[in-house]
Amino acid sequence: MTDERTAVRATLAATIVAGLVYLLAVPLLRPAQVAVATDVYYHAGTTLLAGGDPYAVTPPSHPTFHYIYPPLVLLAFVPHVLTGSPLGAYLFQTALTLVTAAVLAAVIVRAIEDAGVALARRDRLLVGGVVLASVHSVPVLVMGQVNLQLALAIAVGARLLAGGRELRAGAAFALAGAVKLFPAVVGLWLLAQRSWRAVGAAIATGLGTIAAGLVVFGVGPTRTFFTEVLPGERQAEAFSGGLDPSAMFVTIRRPLAALAPELSPDALAGVALALLVPVVLASLRDLRSEVGRLVGLLATLLAALAYLPLEPFYYSLLYYPLLVVLYRLPPGRVRGLFLAGTLGLSAIVSYPSVEQLLVVAPLSPETAATLAATARALFSIAQPPLVGVVLLFAGCVYWHHEHAARGSEAAEPTERPTTK
Repeated sequence: MTDERTAVRATLAATIVAGLVYLLAVPLLRPAQVAVATDVYYHAGTTLLAGGDPYAVTPPSHPTFHYIYPPLVLLAFVPHVLTGSPLGAYLFQTALTLVTAAVLAAVIVRAIEDAGVALARRDRLLVGGVVLASVHSVPVLVMGQVNLQLALAIAVGARLLAGGRELRAGAAFALAGAVKLFPAVVGLWLLAQRSWRAVGAAIATGLGTIAAGLVVFGVGPTRTFFTEVLPGERQAEAFSGGLDPSAMFVTIRRPLAALAPELSPDALAGVALALLVPVVLASLRDLRSEVGRLVGLLATLLAALAYLPLEPFYYSLLYYPLLVVLYRLPPGRVRGLFLAGTLGLSAIVSYPSVEQLLVVAPLSPETAATLAATARALFSIAQPPLVGVVLLFAGCVYWHHEHAARGSEAAEPTERPTTK
């Protein structure tokens, strides 16, 4: 067992090391990231309580950032405002994230152990370390983001669904989608399982949050969100003629825009969708076992993340399905793909960072210029974590292809309890 776990443990440890390196590098390379999200929450909430438009205000220290969530979500940031200062809001969100990370790690550990997988103390510590300090979590802590809260909602929803509590599961998934919308893609995974009650609960909860926003804040903020904020978040024009290499977006639209700069943003979006849909469908072929369902959930979430123009820290939403699958898969080609993909996701390097390193590196001007030009070309095509995305997709498709080909006798006897 120890030898079987070595690769998993080494991979998780590597993601934690990458996170700690990021934490040390932030003050030097990206100091403006510190508390940027909580500054936005604080000033948007303050403006709301004063009767103003939360979508029209920007923090004085971060004038290019603004509030981008649905109106009702602002109620969750009232406690941040009550701290009385942006620093208080950041400290409050940090404490909340630490508690969330502990709960999320406990949920993941419980899911692994409930499947009959015995975890040593070091494995529990590694799971907790990944959730708290991996390279996808540290930026969340640094910026004061809410991604770990969304990851917890997804984990709780998956656990509830596995226990046959479809209504509660659907509500949990919908709460994640009510904040950043794209987690609503989990609905496709629910449909593939014919979890009709979960789908109904998710739709009802999602529509309920929109209706509640209309009741509490009126038509104006809701209209602003759907007609101005949401379309702006598509970042469509950023892809025209190819994406700037400095942009941190991990999306398959990046290489498409670089290889076919003549395509319009809408055409790029259509091609990206055409590439991702078959991969997701291939990852939903065999949902008879719990592992198959988790692999399907992973592929569904991964497709949403790879389609949208999002930064690498959003991949923290994959923690539940990815970590549980890593510990449940036996050694072999499929697990190797998942481990390689996990490492690839953790290779977060920005083009500006490479430029800064080349400036201080003991290289001749000609060599530095050549390396800078090469890096610029590569980063125009893809962010390094995109390689990890491709490997994870390969693992998802390969697992389902392998098990669908074997037939029903290969499925684990892990039927979900009857819905109550």
